[in-house]
Amino acid sequence: MPIESPASSPGVLPKLEPGQASLDDLDRAIVACLQVNARATWQQVAKVTGASESTVSRRANRLLRDRVVYVTVIPDPVRCGLGTPLLMQVDCAAGATAAVANTLARRSDVRFLALLTGSHDIVFEAITASREHLAEVVVDQLRSVPGVIRARAESVIRNFKTAYDWSRDILGDQVALLEPSSRPDTRPAVVGATDLQLIQLLATDGRTAVADLAEQLGLGEAATRRRLDALTATNAISFATLVDPPVMGFDVETFFWLDVEFSRLASTAERLANHPEVRYVSATAGYSNLACEVILRDVDDLYRFNTEVLGSLQGIHRVEMGQEPRVLKRGYLLAPSVLPDNATTLP
Repeated sequence: MPIESPASSPGVLPKLEPGQASLDDLDRAIVACLQVNARATWQQVAKVTGASESTVSRRANRLLRDRVVYVTVIPDPVRCGLGTPLLMQVDCAAGATAAVANTLARRSDVRFLALLTGSHDIVFEAITASREHLAEVVVDQLRSVPGVIRARAESVIRNFKTAYDWSRDILGDQVALLEPSSRPDTRPAVVGATDLQLIQLLATDGRTAVADLAEQLGLGEAATRRRLDALTATNAISFATLVDPPVMGFDVETFFWLDVEFSRLASTAERLANHPEVRYVSATAGYSNLACEVILRDVDDLYRFNTEVLGSLQGIHRVEMGQEPRVLKRGYLLAPSVLPDNATTLP
């Protein structure tokens, strides 16, 4: 049973429009708590932030209601049998970048898409269900999009990190109070039809109570909790609290492509994954052999990352980077500016 992409749900990527008030320090601390533990209780969040539970509950529910913050669940496509990730860089004709990006972002198989500065105009990640689907995307469908000049594809052959807790340093040492206590389950994930239904419910609202999930699934509460715990422990799913980084004071999102000596590939990826500002790291086959996305506060922070983090790693022969001035899709959720338009949606 294929899972319906959350992109087809009413949810859109949370974002404050220009002119709206930004978050204050307490709001940001609450969001940071949810990024570390999306299903944390308000009592836990209150303990970390030092605010009262009632204040935390009121503020958090307002942020969630206004879609400044969106809590969802993201299935691991390989562990859930949904397909494999594909990273693509797209070059567009002059003046066509926005239209191409909007068209691609509406695809239900696209999980992430951003505009770029630098050598490419767009980077996006698609989940391809099969070799045939991969061929259709790369060979046929992309070429049919008006404005696309060229596209480069990279297969993701191993993911080292996909995380959404890049703001955790806001919380300091108190972040330890939110860390999950359960140990990972190294057994392969077993994902059936009911599990996919559970994932779909959580994709719509990642904070849905277990009792409500059980009622919608027609299962007992204990059985539902066991399924949820198994999906989480085997990394078949990960909870994600999505928020527009500038709202949190992080103004620089950057994608890196690295050529690394194969003998140092794993160690380089693991060292990068240990940095909280690194949201994504994968080994790839194609344009580069390591792809990385970071979320930073400002250009000074980018300079620090380039010189102190990348500069300290041995075996890197080439680095290409592109800043992301605009992200149109995260975790299958569209930005508000990408309006549904069935006439231009690709199959």
